[in-house]
Amino acid sequence: MVVGGIVGWEEGQDDLFNPLSPRNRDDCLEPFRVLRAKAAEQGIELHTLDVLEKTGITPQFNLYIESLPLIPINNCKNYLIRFETDLTVPINGDADYLNQFDGIFTWDTVLLSKNSENALNQKTASTPKFPLAYPNVLPAAFQLNQIVNLGFAGRDLFCVLIGSNRHANLPDARELYSERVKAIRWFEANAPGDFTLFGNGWRVPQKRLGKSGKWRYRLEKVIPFLMGKAVFPSYRGTAKSKFAVLSKARFCICYENARDIPGYLTEKLFDALFAGCVPIYWGEPNIQEIVPSNCFIDFRQFVKGSNPYQDLYQYLSKMTEEDFIAYQEAGKQFLASPAFRPFSSEAFAQAILGPIQS
Repeated sequence: MVVGGIVGWEEGQDDLFNPLSPRNRDDCLEPFRVLRAKAAEQGIELHTLDVLEKTGITPQFNLYIESLPLIPINNCKNYLIRFETDLTVPINGDADYLNQFDGIFTWDTVLLSKNSENALNQKTASTPKFPLAYPNVLPAAFQLNQIVNLGFAGRDLFCVLIGSNRHANLPDARELYSERVKAIRWFEANAPGDFTLFGNGWRVPQKRLGKSGKWRYRLEKVIPFLMGKAVFPSYRGTAKSKFAVLSKARFCICYENARDIPGYLTEKLFDALFAGCVPIYWGEPNIQEIVPSNCFIDFRQFVKGSNPYQDLYQYLSKMTEEDFIAYQEAGKQFLASPAFRPFSSEAFAQAILGPIQS
C-alpha cells in the first residue's frame, strides 16, 4: 500500500475528507473525497499529514494543497497543487519555491507551455508540471439536462454577487477584487433595488495596499459608522447555499480574482450555470474557447464604454425572457457536454493520480 499525505489543511485529522465538516460549505470538499476514493481503488491511502505523523507512518509522497514551506521527509516526493495566482499568493510566483517540488499541478497554460518565453516558466523549466483544471461540485439539487426556474419565474433577485471581501497582495492592473467593489458601488448608487450582495467580510471596507490605502480603509470604515449606515448597504450576509441564492437570481457578477491570466478559471461561472443563472463574466482571456459564448455575458464588451455598468444594466434590463431562456438552454447543453468533464471532481482526481503513480 502506497501512503500519501495532504499538507495545507489546517484542521488536520482527515477533516478534509469529512462531508460533515463545518468547512464543507456547498460541499466544496467533494473533490478531495473523490480523490481519496479513486486513490484507494488504485492502492493508495491518503491522510492529512498530521494523522500519519501521529501513527508513525512515513508517506511516500505529500500533496500540498496550499503554498506552504516544504516539510523535508526522507524518501518522500512532494507535489504542489497551485490553485491561486501569485497576485493572491505571491509565493506562487517564486521560482525558488516552486523548484523544491517534484511536480506541480496547475491550470496555468503559460507555465505548462514548453515554448513559453515567460520568465517564471523558464526558471522552473526543470520542474515537471501537470495540467489540472479547477474542480467544480455539482449541487445536490442540480439535475442534468434540466433547468431550475426556467425563465424569469421564481427569480425575484435581479442581479447578485456572491464572494468574499478580499484584496490582491501585490499591485497589479489585472486584479479584479477592486472591480467587484466598483460593480457593487455602481448598483448601490444607481439601481439599489436590483442588486444584492452575499458573502463574507462585507461589513467592513475592502482593504488596500500602501499607506494611502490604509487611510482610505479607515475613512471608509469610520464614516458609515458615524452616520449609522452600513459600509455596503446591499449586503445581506453569507449565502448558506450558493445554489439556493443563484436559482432565485437572473444574473450574477462572476469576476475571477484576476483577469487576462490564461487558464485561470474557477468555480464562479460554473456555480451560476448550475443554478440556471446567467453569469456576467470577466477573467480568463480565452473563455469563449472553453465555455460557449452564448452561455454567459462577457463583461469585456462593456468595459471600453464611458459608463460600463450603466451600459451593462441597460442590457440586462432590456433582455427579454426569450433571450434569457436561450442563455439558460445554452448553459444546460454545455454542462451536459464532454467539454465540462475536465472541470469535474472525477477529472481532478484522475489528473493528480496519473503523474503520482508514474
